Amino acid sequence: MAATSNAVVLIVILAITFSSSSAVTETQAPSPPALTCTEELVMFSPCLPYVSAPPNNISDAPDPLCCSAFSTSVHSGAGNCLCYLLRQPMILGFPLDRSRLLSLSQI
Repeated sequence: MAATSNAVVLIVILAITFSSSSAVTETQAPSPPALTCTEELVMFSPCLPYVSAPPNNISDAPDPLCCSAFSTSVHSGAGNCLCYLLRQPMILGFPLDRSRLLSLSQI
């Protein structure tokens, strides 16, 4: 008998918990997930032809997609991950031109 009443109490507690949590999620819009550094560096890939060091630098000017990705990263506050490119220029497996990386903020 005690086991049955304990089961009923547990079911009531679970029902209250799930109903209150679903009410909260219905009224609040879920926030978009924050980008990881890996995702942000992948978004930065249109910049690689410009910021790569020789012989991999195949562009004399950044692509418009590069400017957009850089601007989005900086304005979203997620631009901290781009600092890894400056601190560890071989992080992608090939060298990057630090002066070109820094010039993106001016372009």
